[in-house]
Amino acid sequence: MNSHHTISFLLILLLALSGCEQFNPNKKAYKENLNINITDIEFEPDYKRFHLNVEINDTLTALLLSSNADSIHFKTEEFLKDNSYNLKTQPQLESYENLRLKEIKELKFDALFLIDLTLDSTAVNQQYQIVRNLTKLFDLDHLHVSFMKNNEVSPTMIATDYVMDNYFKYEPGEKHLYRAISSKIEEFKKDSSEYVGKDKENLSTDLLMPARKIMFIFSDGKVYNHNQPIDSKHFELQHQIVQQIDTTQALPIFYFNLEKGNEDNTLREKQDILDKQTDEESQNFLTAICHKSGGKFINTSTQQLKLNDILHLFNNNYINYTFNYVNPDYKIYRGMERKLQITCYSGDSLVASDYILYNVGSIYNPIIINGSTTLQTILQGCFIGIITILLLYLIFQFILPGINYWLFKRKYVTRYTGKNMSYNGMLIEQSCYFCKAPFVEGDEIVAKCQHVLHKSCWDENEYQCPEYGRHCKQGRHYYNCKNLFDPHNASFYLAWIIAGAFAGLIAWINFTANVHNNENLLLVKLIYIIFGVDPGSPQTTMLVEEYGSHLLFLPFYGLNIGFFLTFSLSILTSHGRWLWKRTLQVIVRSLIGGFFSYLSFFIGCIISIALNFKDNSFLIDWIPWMLSGLVIASAVAYGTDIKLKKALIGAVISIIFGLGSMYLWSFSFNAQVDTHEFLLLSYMIYCIGFAISVAATSPKSERYFLRVEGPIKDMDIAIYKWMKAPEQSKKILIGKSVNCDLQMTWDITSPIAPEQAEVKMINGYLYLTALEEGILFNKKPLKTNIRKKLYHGTKFVIGKTTFTYLEKDL
Repeated sequence: MNSHHTISFLLILLLALSGCEQFNPNKKAYKENLNINITDIEFEPDYKRFHLNVEINDTLTALLLSSNADSIHFKTEEFLKDNSYNLKTQPQLESYENLRLKEIKELKFDALFLIDLTLDSTAVNQQYQIVRNLTKLFDLDHLHVSFMKNNEVSPTMIATDYVMDNYFKYEPGEKHLYRAISSKIEEFKKDSSEYVGKDKENLSTDLLMPARKIMFIFSDGKVYNHNQPIDSKHFELQHQIVQQIDTTQALPIFYFNLEKGNEDNTLREKQDILDKQTDEESQNFLTAICHKSGGKFINTSTQQLKLNDILHLFNNNYINYTFNYVNPDYKIYRGMERKLQITCYSGDSLVASDYILYNVGSIYNPIIINGSTTLQTILQGCFIGIITILLLYLIFQFILPGINYWLFKRKYVTRYTGKNMSYNGMLIEQSCYFCKAPFVEGDEIVAKCQHVLHKSCWDENEYQCPEYGRHCKQGRHYYNCKNLFDPHNASFYLAWIIAGAFAGLIAWINFTANVHNNENLLLVKLIYIIFGVDPGSPQTTMLVEEYGSHLLFLPFYGLNIGFFLTFSLSILTSHGRWLWKRTLQVIVRSLIGGFFSYLSFFIGCIISIALNFKDNSFLIDWIPWMLSGLVIASAVAYGTDIKLKKALIGAVISIIFGLGSMYLWSFSFNAQVDTHEFLLLSYMIYCIGFAISVAATSPKSERYFLRVEGPIKDMDIAIYKWMKAPEQSKKILIGKSVNCDLQMTWDITSPIAPEQAEVKMINGYLYLTALEEGILFNKKPLKTNIRKKLYHGTKFVIGKTTFTYLEKDL
């Protein structure tokens, strides 16, 4: 028996001990054409380390267990989906270990090796080497030996160093093979071995569990001599052994026929025909009892051991090796498919190779190895978000208005040069339209429209001509040089931009802080239903891992973006007479936006699973984004003057930029750049774009009207002209006095005071104040000197006249 046979024996033992109790076929597919078969990948919770479960075929396993194992080495390479290779992100192989060797060391079993000392010294020495090697794998209390010699069999002994060094000695003579096998079966059956008994006495109670028992027999199968049985009870023992196997549970017998490996062809030729026939009868019987017991007959000289053939006898999943890897710090998983390839070399020669495709993380929630903590990430994001909002405020409040004002001065502000002066193709009048004073050469004038003013008069009239709003649509460019923080300096969109930016920041903070604690059990149940798997099965765990890294949190993402964006924009669009009603309206809209956005992204997850998309794809992601955008736009626009159709078009554009930017950040940077903050910018881009799209269709005119209904023909009275007056007179009086701006001469019978009410602008908002009793506001009497804010659509009653406040374009 050579070293290859020794290795083969070791491998048989590993398989035998992995599950001799049940022999159910293993339905797991095996790649027969591969020496290496990577079955799956398992990550530790922090993703710093991961493990590959690998099946390795017989030939390669024998090499790894042989004395030439040092020449075997593995090379691991990881590629992205486009086959790009990044040296800095390559995982490092820490170790690999044979799982069966590891498990077998922990097994509680009784193994008996029946050694044939009647063979020649070479065969005895080879048996010695096998048992000696096995003592390195198992506890000594688990290995027992017994020796056949001089027509008897020795007591069972633990394979101690003393036994190993003193008992393996060649002793010529005959042996009673069947008698020895029968006695040891009976001994194992009754646990009658002196050494086994002593072992049990020394075991603690919690370890007294039924041990697996295996018998390994080494011999040449010789039971005849000159066509006569060596043992007088030869046939009786054959029958007895069969009966013992029938009544003994879980005692597989593995027989190693050494005869053919020790006889040369010359001796074989000299053997007579009768001896050949008796040897064949012995082999047939031994093969039958091995098969019947669940073991195997191994003819060491002719039979090539196929581990994968024996593998199918056992119920356990067979994984030869686990490869342990460590990821470099700051490596980032963003949901892109990766290819992990293992290549085995013997020296410089390629032996085997296999790969596995996997993905973890996502563009929404990247996994960073030993990156910043969640709190650190949020603090960094808050800093970036606040700086971004401040920059937006700086740009739209100071920089852009300043640039526009500079352009305005260059184009429309000039010096008066005298009579018959023309500017921008327009003849300049000789006097100021506001103060009526004649222009003097060198005066700074504003020629924005045909109503030319002194620059100082332009500023005094709040940066517009006197006819703006009634007879002029061009004579205005508001820029308060004295107060750069004047909100009227900024673009109308600034408030919407800031609202969208804050919504994106808060949604990102909430998502980042809670995404790791949000397990979508509903989506997990959906995976069970779609694939028809049992919740407790290993396949379920694999499916959840495959889809969970990029899908399980997506509905939560939709909930965040839907709720906070709807909340932020609803604050700007909701109108009501009472604060609690406006607050309730905002909350209800936000809940609707959040719920249906959650549902939209849940639908997106269903589509991804149904179409077997195991990573994020723009081909699928646009669907939940679009549905969510429609829901948010509808929730914000409902009950307002916002034109829903145009808002939806703007929402689509913002979705393209927002979702597109997320993929841009993900694919434009190398695998070691943290894109959490870039994803924050994507949130803000989307929310700002969405806010602008809604603002573009919302009433933004500064033209205010009071609709009059009652004992007069219905009409809309423009009150904005009074609101364009200097600050101290931005008000109108309502009553019957000739001093009133709005004299109610049409209501003769009602008791209306000379000065009944006042509408005044304060900080850009209009307020109604009752100067006398007799006003109904929200169907309730309004007390004198009590101020009420007017919203678009607000109604109040004086006498028999109903006034409705409106904001609209001309």
